[in-house]
Amino acid sequence: MSGSSSFKYVCFSLCLYLALNGNNVAIQGAPNGAPRLACGDMTPQHGVDPQTSVSPYATTPSSASIAQGSKVTLTLAPIDSVDTFKGFLVIGFDNANQAGGPIGSFSAISEGQTLDCPGVNAMNAATHMSNANKTSVTMDWTAPAGFVGTVLFKTSYVQQVDLFWVATPATSLVTVA
Repeated sequence: MSGSSSFKYVCFSLCLYLALNGNNVAIQGAPNGAPRLACGDMTPQHGVDPQTSVSPYATTPSSASIAQGSKVTLTLAPIDSVDTFKGFLVIGFDNANQAGGPIGSFSAISEGQTLDCPGVNAMNAATHMSNANKTSVTMDWTAPAGFVGTVLFKTSYVQQVDLFWVATPATSLVTVA
């Protein structure tokens, strides 16, 4: 076979494969945590659109105000105790400059791990480490040294690989003074 014929054969074979298997494309989830690619828009990259309804889950800070460099505990849980979730991605933002990217750092994540999203600090996001059903997850968030302002936490929740809510705001802002 000449080089031109080989190329045509490969192209034909690929087109035939895609035509026959195009309807069997699998949705890819991230059972070991959100990919770094999700940091930008907090979408889990599952290949389907997020839900537009109100999220059945809530992120609740343990305190409405903390000191610079101090910690606040966040609890992620279903609003209705019957629901569970499989995955999550949490990021804290300066409420006055959300486009500035993640602020602070996460630690002590039950059933989770940190994720280094682009930004000033490492460990500036938290995500799941397995896709097992969860009824509640807690974590600590530490305010950046020298930061004064209000923090808005946003959480993406995954109930199933094709059923998720993106960037759900926490139940309240946290003031750092």
